[in-house]
Amino acid sequence: MQQVLFTVPILQGWLAPDGLPLAGFGAMLFVAFVACTYWGVKRGGAVGLTTNQIYDLFTWVVLCGLVGARILYMIQYSNQFSDKSPAALFVAFFQIWRGGIIFYGSALGGAAGYGLFYWFVLRKLHVNTWQLADAVAPILALGLAIGRIGCYLNGCCWGQVAVEEVAPVPLGGAHFPLMPAHCRDQLVGGLHLQTSAGFALAPRDRRGPAADPRSVVLVVEPGSAAAEAGLKAGDRIMKVNGQPNGVVVEVFGETGEAVAEALAKTSPQNQLTPATGERSPTVYFPSYENYAQAVLATKTDGATLVESDSLGELARFWPRGRHDLALTVRRGAEEVDLPPFVPRSVGLYPTQLYETVSMVLLILFLLAYYPFRRHDGQLMVVCMVGYAVHRFVNESLRIEPTVGGGLTLSQWGSVVILAAALGMEAYLRRTMPSRWAAPAPDPVPPAQPGLPA
Repeated sequence: MQQVLFTVPILQGWLAPDGLPLAGFGAMLFVAFVACTYWGVKRGGAVGLTTNQIYDLFTWVVLCGLVGARILYMIQYSNQFSDKSPAALFVAFFQIWRGGIIFYGSALGGAAGYGLFYWFVLRKLHVNTWQLADAVAPILALGLAIGRIGCYLNGCCWGQVAVEEVAPVPLGGAHFPLMPAHCRDQLVGGLHLQTSAGFALAPRDRRGPAADPRSVVLVVEPGSAAAEAGLKAGDRIMKVNGQPNGVVVEVFGETGEAVAEALAKTSPQNQLTPATGERSPTVYFPSYENYAQAVLATKTDGATLVESDSLGELARFWPRGRHDLALTVRRGAEEVDLPPFVPRSVGLYPTQLYETVSMVLLILFLLAYYPFRRHDGQLMVVCMVGYAVHRFVNESLRIEPTVGGGLTLSQWGSVVILAAALGMEAYLRRTMPSRWAAPAPDPVPPAQPGLPA
């Protein structure tokens, strides 16, 4: 998993603190587009399309496919988008890194895009759709093979927890850097299979109005990266990634905004974050002393204070592309700097790479079968059948919600694609000439008068 391959040191502080990030997922989408377009130029010439026409076709289909893929994701995982206003959903549509896309949505969007391109362009060029479909079938599988590598780099589309016996097997189980991984919420908060960073925290001290709320380690998982870094039970977190582990207070209640402003004004170092659609007003205190001074000097009637610290905030909004966690702890009377460590997930089936392998095999089969196809369009039928069967099985290794009959949305999509492929094959067998039929014998010229027959 490598959500950010590297950062380009331009626009630092504007787009991101370190510059412009190059995402692994986006890079693989670009590689897939370039590779598929290049191969499409080679194969598209066989059906009479020029290079520019191939460029236009692929660009239009890819854009429509991305739109469809993102829309279907937002429908299936609508619970991830708390703000359902049109403006918020429009903004969220472009934030692909917050979740992702679904292939069957791209198939629908791409099909719609091809339909429009055919109506306005290809039909005027008298291009045979079925011959074009056969030319595109292995290219579609190539795009899937490369795109799933992007999913693996992004950490999305993960599989179920792998059994221990498959650990020595290649691709038997993948351990993702846990803090930025999309699977963290499910593994930690949903299934309770592991802690967020290899250790658990003691309940916050609430015995007084200004008790220190900064995190104290309750227990460390044996064998975890945190344990190997030297973290111990009883350690109080003083710094996180080189920065002070400040106190963060979210203020609720009727007087929440006024109380938050009053807390922030007790020191110019305090920082107030106004309320948003997702959070109440929040105040950051760079030190425990700032927090204690503010709480003791401010009337909080009508408001409820919920204390956390920088570690909790960082875990909640972990930056993409960062894998390691460096802590400074207070142990007795001294502070100890621990080496950076990378918390990792339990082993998960790398279903993304299973699809890459499956699609490479499908490409080889399609190329080998092309000269032996019965009729035009049959290669696309084989591609659809192969992907539908693979996706149905591969989906059973993932942790996805069911939508009916015990099947996930993508499994139902596989059923639809398989049915469409079988229907397409039945139609083409009735309407397309067979290449398997023996060629008709040459007609015998009629005997001429006066010559022997």
